[in-house]
This record gives sequence, C-alpha cells and structure tokens, in this order.
Amino acid sequence: MKLCDEYRIPLVPRGAGTSTIGQVLPIYSSIILDMNDMKEVIEIDDKWVKVTPSVKILRTLDYLRRRGKELRVYPSSFYIATLGGYIAGGDVGIGSFQYGYHFDNNGINSVRVLGVTGKYTLNGKDTLAVAQAAGTTGVITEAELAIIDYEDWKDQLIRLNDLEEVVKILKKLGEFRSKIRRITVEDYEALSLVGKDRLDKVGKWNVIVASTLSFGEEVNLRFLDELAFAAIYVTMSKLTKFKDYFYEVRLLSLDSFLRVVKQVKEALNSNVLIHGDVMTLRGEIIIYTVFISDKSNFEIIDSIMLKEGIPFEIHSIEVNDRVDEEYRLELMKKYKRIMDPHNILNPGKLRL
Repeated sequence: MKLCDEYRIPLVPRGAGTSTIGQVLPIYSSIILDMNDMKEVIEIDDKWVKVTPSVKILRTLDYLRRRGKELRVYPSSFYIATLGGYIAGGDVGIGSFQYGYHFDNNGINSVRVLGVTGKYTLNGKDTLAVAQAAGTTGVITEAELAIIDYEDWKDQLIRLNDLEEVVKILKKLGEFRSKIRRITVEDYEALSLVGKDRLDKVGKWNVIVASTLSFGEEVNLRFLDELAFAAIYVTMSKLTKFKDYFYEVRLLSLDSFLRVVKQVKEALNSNVLIHGDVMTLRGEIIIYTVFISDKSNFEIIDSIMLKEGIPFEIHSIEVNDRVDEEYRLELMKKYKRIMDPHNILNPGKLRL
C-alpha cells in the first residue's frame, strides 16, 4: 500500500467478487489485492463472531450453527461469498426482514482497517465508514459481526389471488417480525419456474414465509435462500424463455408495490415475472422488487415507474448512488480523506 501510494498506483482489495454491481471491477488500471488467501480466523462469544475478511460465509454459518448460532443477516451468495466482501459491498440478505441492512442497529461491533496512513480500529457508528464503501476507505483485516440464536425456520407457502391480498398479509406479518426470518413474494410465472418439480400447486400470487410460527402450508423450499435478492435474476436468466432477457430492480414501499406491479401486470400479463424480497428499512416494510422480461418491454415498465415518481435504479458502481443515508456517505468521505488522502484505494467509486 505504501509503495502504491508513493507512485499513485490504484489498488483494489478483492474478496470472492460475487457482487452484481461491479464494486471490485477497477475503473483505472490497478493492482488487485486478492484477500482470499489471507489467514482465516473465526472466534465466537454470545453476541459476536470475529472473522478475517477471507472467511467464506458458508464456512462461518457452518461454524456458528454447530454452536447453535447464525449470522444475523447474510447474502444469498453465502455459498461462495467472503465476509470481507459482504461487509464492504453488501447491504441486505437473509434476515433483512428482521433486522434490515446487515450493518444497521449495531450489526458490526468493530472493524479493523488498514489504510494508506496506518491501521485503524473503528467501533459502533464509525464502522459505517467501511460498510458498503467498496474498499474505498481501507482494507478490512478483521471484523466483529452480530450473531443470533439459530432457530428451526419452517418455509411456508401462502397462495393468494390478487395483489391487494398480498399487501394486506405483508402488513399483518409485520406484527411478527422477530419470529420471521425472511419473506418472498412470487407471481405465478416466477414460482412455477423455480418451484418446478418441488410444488404441486402454485397460486396467482405467492407469499413464502420462513418462520417458527405457523402462517401457511409448510413446504420444502430451502433452495430459495440461494435465490434471494440478486441471485434470482441471475438464476432466471437460465430458466426463462425470454429471447432478450433483461431485469430491473426497485425498492418499493407496500403502497408503491401495489400501484406499480398492478399496472405492470395489467400491461404485460405473463410476459413479465415478478419477484420480491421483503425487508425492513428504518422501520418500514420495503420490497426489493425484481421485474424480469424481454428488454423491449421495459419502455412500458419504465414509463409506469416515472409516472409513479420512481426513477431510482439501485445498481451503480459508484458508492454515492447506492448509499441512501447522507450521514453514512459523509462518514465514508471523512475516513477516505483520513485513510487514503491520495485516493489510490478503488478510485472512482466514491465521489468526494
């Protein structure tokens, strides 16, 4: 790092590279610092697990579950992703209905970071300078992440006839947030593809709940953990028969979800697939809504979005366009100036 700083050579720390938005794809000619062969450390107490960034999430989950624990929130790419990469680039995942972003509500207790100007240990709110910063504020060398007791979550299917019923039941499920690990919403077209040979019957609309409580018909859909969030549209690219496969994602409130999806379905019917991961952001139920169709149909979808005042598209290689809270962005900028004054760490990803 000192040598790169002296000669102003860009340096990009890289984990497993499982992100779908290009955080570790260099904008400038760079040296790539592969973190995968770093020494692995996993240590646990009642509330936290201490790890080095190279540790695979799947290995951590196996370690924790043997001890009756699991990560509070983890990504759908858990079987290939590293924890350092998830901290630096991820935000939501399995458990986000209960807890929101993985770094919210003290999700990261502490993080040790190597900057160009030295070594730093960040605690509490200061850890938000590193979370979701794509390695622009320093190279993670160790972190303490929140863990919870492992429970035997049962996947349950609730079949519904219309979107109004979907929104109504999601509001009801919000009253049981602490007992619900995750919720997904699938239209008939999406679930009949991913659930083929696994389900006898698929509804027009389907709400799938992982919970210790009883809400619907118990089904064996553990594979859905691997199809959450970004994984669904990667998987669907192989399953659908769309000739010019394309997708867009929007974060929608329950009311916006009802209005937008209803119009999109009326316009395109079975020519669009809808998948939604339900999460809680700052106390509000938000649906990470994926629209999947032929690319030509997105003029219609985008026109509906614009009419409803929803132009925001969450995929951007620049951190500034993804961080949705100004104070977190300002914290990243503050520590960027402290740790990397010459902007050699993943330059071009954080606008100062």
